[in-house]
Amino acid sequence: MKPFIFLSILMLSALSQAQLAMTDGRVRAMPPGQPNTAAFLTLTNKSDQDIELIAASTSVAKKAEYHSHTKDDKGVMRMAKEDSVKIAAGQTFEFKTGGYHIMIMGLKAPLTPGQTVQITLTDTMGKTYPLEFPVVSIMAEKSNQDHSHHHH
Repeated sequence: MKPFIFLSILMLSALSQAQLAMTDGRVRAMPPGQPNTAAFLTLTNKSDQDIELIAASTSVAKKAEYHSHTKDDKGVMRMAKEDSVKIAAGQTFEFKTGGYHIMIMGLKAPLTPGQTVQITLTDTMGKTYPLEFPVVSIMAEKSNQDHSHHHH
């Protein structure tokens, strides 16, 4: 009996070591003919170790990548692919419009509001985080945005 209890404790501690909690997850429904869309979410690292995400994948598209929007010195917004996203221990990281987001490229079929999409994130340790995202229309998303705090 003792080895089993020890194994259970070991497995439980391994689970609590790397925990990412998602809130506000959503994937934008795009007009027909648009091959790409984006996912937005807030991830909270509930563990005591930094988590560095290095891959994303979804069955609804050819590929998913981490992208960032940054303003260059001329004030022009540029989108760039990011190799990884680091979420420090106990910290929250927001993937949002105008910032970091998960780019979903080469959609196999148009996504419709109300549908659910699974995106799996992978960290440097090879741990995977399968997350479920509701598909929302851009119009619904715009009306839900709180206009009181714009970051400039």
